[in-house]
Amino acid sequence: MASIFLFATYFVAAAVLSQFSAVHKREAKREQMEMLQMFAFYKDETEKFTFRQQLRMELPDGMGEEDVVIEDDYVEQVARIRLPGVGKDYFESHPLLGRSYNIDQIYMENGMIEIALDGVYEVESSVKDGYLCLDFLMPRQLYDKVVIVDAGHGGSAIGNLKRGIAEKDINLAIALQLKELLQGNDKRIGVYFTRTTDEDPSFSRRAQLGEKAGADYFISIHCNSSSDGQMSEESGTEVMYDETKGQDKNPGRRLAQICLEEVAGAFGSKPKGVFPGSGSYVIRENQVTAVSIELGYMTNQEELGKLKDPKYQKLAAEGIYRAILRAIEEGL
Repeated sequence: MASIFLFATYFVAAAVLSQFSAVHKREAKREQMEMLQMFAFYKDETEKFTFRQQLRMELPDGMGEEDVVIEDDYVEQVARIRLPGVGKDYFESHPLLGRSYNIDQIYMENGMIEIALDGVYEVESSVKDGYLCLDFLMPRQLYDKVVIVDAGHGGSAIGNLKRGIAEKDINLAIALQLKELLQGNDKRIGVYFTRTTDEDPSFSRRAQLGEKAGADYFISIHCNSSSDGQMSEESGTEVMYDETKGQDKNPGRRLAQICLEEVAGAFGSKPKGVFPGSGSYVIRENQVTAVSIELGYMTNQEELGKLKDPKYQKLAAEGIYRAILRAIEEGL
C-alpha cells in the first residue's frame, strides 16, 4: 500500500528574525529547512488516490497554470514554485501531498515552495481540477545523451584579462551560442549548464553536476594565456583531460582529441594537442568523462581579436557542437 506524505514546516516569527544580522537570517532559513518534518500516515485500504503525479496541492480559487511560476535550479538541485498572493497560513490548511522519493527537504512560506532534490530532475507541472500536480523526471527519462557545458570562471572570478576583455565573458558567450545549437537539435541531447549568467558556481558545484544529471560528457570552456601573462606570438587550441582515468582506453583522451580537431578546425587555430589535466579540479573530481577546451590565447593579439568577435565565438560553439555529435556517433 503506498504511503501518502503530509509535508509541514515551522516558521520563525518576523519579529525574531528582525533582530538577526543578514548572516543569521540565512542560517535561520537553513535551520527551517532542517526542521522540516515529514509525517507519513497510511490511508484506509479502501480509499483510492487518483493522481498519478508525485506531488499534488490544491490551488486557491481562481488560480490557474499561468499564475504558477516554477524555477528549476538544477545547479543547486532546487525546484522553486511561487504562488502569487498566497500567505503562509495557506499551506497549513492545504498540505502538499504525494510521495517523497528524490526529495531531501521542503520549505514552504508566503506563497513559495522550495523543494531540495537529491539530483538533477526536470520539473513537469500541470494544473487540473484546481490542483497543481508535479513530477520530477530524470534526464535519462527524456534524453538519449546528456551533456554538461561549463563556462569557465564568472562573477568575481574573471579569468584572464587582456586589453579590457575578460575571459569569463568570452567563455559565457560561446556557451550561450552552444546552448542554442544543442537545444535546437533533434537528436534527443539534453544539455545542462553550470552557469548561463555572470555568476561563479563553486568548483564542487560544477564538478558534481555531471554525476547528479547522469551525464555522458562534461565540457569546460576556457581561453588560454602565455605562462607569464604577457602578450606574445604563442597561439593555438589545446584540450585537457584526466590522464589518470583509464589506461589502455581513456574515453577522456578520445573526447579531448575529437574536441581538439573539431574546435581548432572551426575556429581556424593551430591544434596544439591534448594534455593531462588532472590538476584541474573540475576534471579531476568529475565522475563523468570530462575535458577542458582552451580555445585560444588571449595574450596573442590576433587570437584575442577572434575570441571577442561574436562571429568567431559562434564558430567555436559550432566546433564544440560537432565534437559532441561525433563523440556520440563513435559511441563514447
